[in-house]
Amino acid sequence: MARSGSSSRFLIGRPCCSLVTGLICLALVHSVRVPERSPNTLAENTIQAVERLFNQVLYATIEDARQRLPSHPANETIDRQYFEELDLVAGNEDYYSTAFYIFAWINSDLMYHNTPDKLLIEVLPGEKIAIRRFFGKVKPHLTKYLRSSRQERAELVANISQLANETGDSLITTFLEFPQNLKSQLPELQLMDYTKLAQALVQGVASGIWTKALNT
Repeated sequence: MARSGSSSRFLIGRPCCSLVTGLICLALVHSVRVPERSPNTLAENTIQAVERLFNQVLYATIEDARQRLPSHPANETIDRQYFEELDLVAGNEDYYSTAFYIFAWINSDLMYHNTPDKLLIEVLPGEKIAIRRFFGKVKPHLTKYLRSSRQERAELVANISQLANETGDSLITTFLEFPQNLKSQLPELQLMDYTKLAQALVQGVASGIWTKALNT
């Protein structure tokens, strides 16, 4: 799949020239020093709720793409081994950082303003519906958290409301950048490290099939 760069009107940032460095840029654009995890029960409950909803979108999109793979020529879509690799991953954060990477790979044509391949064209309608539902479901959790913690983030809430009705392709990049955007505005709501795999690739920790990303 092709790679380039794009920006979002909800979030500030432009992915770099490769998928791996692009994902790391998502983590660095809104870099904020925060504790490992907030000990606050209210914050922790909100984090868990948002992560659960975010992960549901990753899983649904990946499984949709996986089911459609047999009808596509192998040279026209993402390598099937990426999905097989995901099945071998153990550990919650490792699994979802791998899922995040595959999700970005599936959508890389949109991220880089290239013509979507056939697989993405088929996956995209359902994917956008899932993302809009994500923002619609996240809004009450964040609204409750802000009210309970006595914080004012009117613009954040308004943007999420708008995204729940967004239909443009920018919705994909906005979704990918959401964890870092949330951390930049509410540092105590630090989600799991979804760019963990991308960073491991650059640092030479991850190997195997994932090293293909550094050589394409």
